[in-house]
Amino acid sequence: MTPLALVTGAGGFIGARVAARLADEGFAVRAGLRRAPLAHDLAPAITPTPCDLDRPEQIAAATSGVDVVIHAAYGADADMAPQTRRLLEAMAANGVPSLILMSSIAVYGERDGPIREEDEGLGPLGPYGEAKVACERAARDWAAQNPARRALLLRPGVVYGPGSRFWIDKLRRRLATGAVGDMGAAGDGIAPLIHVEDVAALTAAAARRLAGPERLELPPAAALHLVGPDTPSWNAYFGALAGAFGDAPPRRLSPAALTWNARLATPAKLWRRLGLPGLEGEALAPSAGERALFARKAIFDTEAAERLLGARAGIRLDEGLTRSR
Repeated sequence: MTPLALVTGAGGFIGARVAARLADEGFAVRAGLRRAPLAHDLAPAITPTPCDLDRPEQIAAATSGVDVVIHAAYGADADMAPQTRRLLEAMAANGVPSLILMSSIAVYGERDGPIREEDEGLGPLGPYGEAKVACERAARDWAAQNPARRALLLRPGVVYGPGSRFWIDKLRRRLATGAVGDMGAAGDGIAPLIHVEDVAALTAAAARRLAGPERLELPPAAALHLVGPDTPSWNAYFGALAGAFGDAPPRRLSPAALTWNARLATPAKLWRRLGLPGLEGEALAPSAGERALFARKAIFDTEAAERLLGARAGIRLDEGLTRSR
């Protein structure tokens, strides 16, 4: 029988790709949407489905009869855990046995060096990281309550690709204004990049495992890293991004310039919100969390994902940036 999957957040950057990939691989797909149906054409196997995660009656209808849920919806940090718990309650009521939760490497906080899935977060995680930890905890509790349930917690790195507002579009504006650039040692951290189409392909591989007869061979809940084959320094990524789009090479930013931009960032943001001219670069300066990310040399082990999913990310950086144009 054709397996039925529900993708929450199917109108988003990642969710839309996951829904399309599942349809390509033979799944019937419910595209869970908070608002109006998608404007662009959908494959025949994809059904737009109301699924506002703040409305239990919509969640109950969307999960009815489903074989696997891919939870890719995202929103305000404070809303993520309550929405995940509502989704899990509906899955339990409807007997849905399989979950793929789109989590994040943000659960590790400031941890550096080699990182395995069983490592705990280090230092302040921030609101987003704390929310993802709470979602993972809820998914593990849900899986532990019934021996037939299985949950795969996917932790992608930095997801880029066509339609990436943050790591392509906004970053190009930041490079153009000098908000970021060649940051020297401050930008020599490792960029754990993965193309959005690789995320979709690996999520589809996870869904195949969970929809197949071998699903009970999986552990009740398992976290998996999703990182691509190329993990350059952030400085190298900035240069590759500019080159791929024919933009000017990144400017060299001294430590003094980085410190100055950081101090001006908050008043510059207020200035721009008032509609006043100038200070665009200062308003786009990296936050403290982003500056820490650009310097961090974290290395994410992907062996567990390759072993459990039987697949690995394969889109190299040059190809991924070409596709992003």
